[in-house]
Amino acid sequence: MMKLNKWICFGMGLLGVGFMGCEEQQPGRFNEINGIYFNNRLRNNTLVDSTSLTFVYERADTLDVPVVIQLLGRPSETARPLGIRVSSEDAVEGVDYVLKTVAEMPANTTSVNYIVMLKKTPVLKQESRSIILELYANDYFDLPLPYLVQAGADTTSILQYRIIFSDRFTVAPEGWREDYGGAFSQQKFELICRYFDMDPGLFVKRNDIPFSQWVYMNYEITLYVKEQVKKKEAGESYDEEAFDKETGEPLKFTTD
Repeated sequence: MMKLNKWICFGMGLLGVGFMGCEEQQPGRFNEINGIYFNNRLRNNTLVDSTSLTFVYERADTLDVPVVIQLLGRPSETARPLGIRVSSEDAVEGVDYVLKTVAEMPANTTSVNYIVMLKKTPVLKQESRSIILELYANDYFDLPLPYLVQAGADTTSILQYRIIFSDRFTVAPEGWREDYGGAFSQQKFELICRYFDMDPGLFVKRNDIPFSQWVYMNYEITLYVKEQVKKKEAGESYDEEAFDKETGEPLKFTTD
């Protein structure tokens, strides 16, 4: 990169003759900067300082979350340790999450995905958990900027990043049809996925599940619940998930 020179000129008088002298000032060069920041963006390129995730559409018991740490400056020919701390008020490392990535900027790279593996635990069906990642300066990297100003003068932290995760729905998925599934509940959703061995991700978008399949599912799951009612009344072993956990009533897959 060409070095930039800034010249400040001033006038000098000598023996009644005018001369011009100049003084050179050199700003810090780009290759002298060694900074890092979180650079996590949405599809529209908006920078964000947090993300909310749910296991409800995942069959797996773990979920890898890449957190982008960006270099400000030139890459190095050797790996350099990153100053990053991870904390939480309600999640425990090794129980609720695992830090899979070595905290370092690899050689000859300008960014790294710091992977946090979330674990699906039973408590996530009742409560959310959150993790805070924070960058700090060390012998290898500085923190030149605390935040970024975006459109609308909104400021976004680039030194902290929060991950919020659960195994719950906040709203019904777009693909749920009340005319054949009844009022949405997570219990009914999970029963359908288990009984029909369905990928939960099919419910993310509207119309990914064909109308004819919904008709079939409604018939079969309603019949299944009736069978569980008969078994319960006969004192036989039955599927407890076919009954509402709060009211004890059989699950209904109709709108009436």
